Amino acid sequence: MSSKDEILYGRDTLRYVRLALLVVPLLLMVAIVIYGLLNGKVEDSISSYYLGPSRDLFVAMLVSTGVLLVVYKGAPLEDYALNLAGFYAIFVALVPTRLGQTLSSLTSSAQIQLIRSVQISIVAVLVVSAVFVWLEWKTKKWTPRALHTSKLSTILSLSSTVALVAFIGLLFWRSIEGTDFAGVHYAAALLLILSMGVAIASHLGREDLCEVDTSGGRPIHYAVLLILMALGIIGWFVLNALGIAQALFIVEWYEIGLFSYFWYLESRRLWEAPTPREKLGD
Repeated sequence: MSSKDEILYGRDTLRYVRLALLVVPLLLMVAIVIYGLLNGKVEDSISSYYLGPSRDLFVAMLVSTGVLLVVYKGAPLEDYALNLAGFYAIFVALVPTRLGQTLSSLTSSAQIQLIRSVQISIVAVLVVSAVFVWLEWKTKKWTPRALHTSKLSTILSLSSTVALVAFIGLLFWRSIEGTDFAGVHYAAALLLILSMGVAIASHLGREDLCEVDTSGGRPIHYAVLLILMALGIIGWFVLNALGIAQALFIVEWYEIGLFSYFWYLESRRLWEAPTPREKLGD
């Protein structure tokens, strides 16, 4: 196989990684629609389906999305933010919201079994994540220095790192405590949205966020996405204050929709991107 073929196959692989990030959420959406039609109700959050018939798709969607976000490569700040987003997405899947209420409805032995399974999952993800970071450093594919090209990128990367350390501390604390893992789901969901925000911000065409212009000539699209994502977080507090039971469910799908549109923009921008050899006229 020639090196040119390998480059083309690599480009095709990236194309379908982007397509997968668009298609995977449809799995859960279709399942939830069917579930709602059959049962005549909609749960108050996506993770409420964790112990229902859509559990497998719920976990599969978020874990596969998390893995795809980690696999996808971009400019340093975007790559770091997407790695963090993928990391948090997995914990949104593994630690459902209101786990305490679920545990209270189970027998003592079932409670112990569920808590133990969550603890094992958390430890397994942390160990694999540590190995991944070590391999990234060992192969020289990533170094912290690449994130400090400007004052703004340094602030964003350091803030993201501090939040990551705090979240890992929360995971250890709740795992050792072994009760209801309070706060883990909401923290992971919020940090997932914020990390996606940092990744989107790197496409604003600003040199202090990305040395290469990845805006596709339309940075306004990414700016609007950032504003809408921030409004979604504010909207959750407003809807919750109004007593709307499905407030979290609405905001979750709203953010997923914005996330999907971001990947649509990326897929369209890079679908016909030339390979290095094509740029050289080979």
